[in-house]
Amino acid sequence: MNIKYLSLVVIFFAFAKVSFAQTSAFTTQDVIGTYTNDYRKALITNPEVTSLPVQWQLILSPDGTFEYHNSRQLKGQPEEHWYARGQWTLKGKIVSFTSSPQDIDDKYTINLNGSKARFFKKSPRNNSPKPQPTYIHFFKSEYTVTKSLKLHKTNE
Repeated sequence: MNIKYLSLVVIFFAFAKVSFAQTSAFTTQDVIGTYTNDYRKALITNPEVTSLPVQWQLILSPDGTFEYHNSRQLKGQPEEHWYARGQWTLKGKIVSFTSSPQDIDDKYTINLNGSKARFFKKSPRNNSPKPQPTYIHFFKSEYTVTKSLKLHKTNE
């Protein structure tokens, strides 16, 4: 008799665990868009600044491709640009980047193959009036410039 009740309790908790397990509510539609660095606010708040020394831009297209652009303008030196392109995929909250040898040429010299970033967005269940920006935060990359890089979504 006790084994029947114990079995019933175990089955009940197993069912409850499966039915209430959280899955990622993010879709590729949530992730696609243009992401840039957060330093553009400096241009708005300080009118004397006409350009920024370093800028990043990441475009995630609906067809699963991406383009990455990094530029910098150091004082007294010409402006420099670096580019990358390839494919991106979303699994849960993780955006993975892959670049094939065909994606690398004279212009697109950066290889982001194996790079990963976490996607952050305000939960639809969060009723707080406090605004929370949507952004991507790189946590794994062979390219040192993108390690720990945080880019905010600009076209929301």
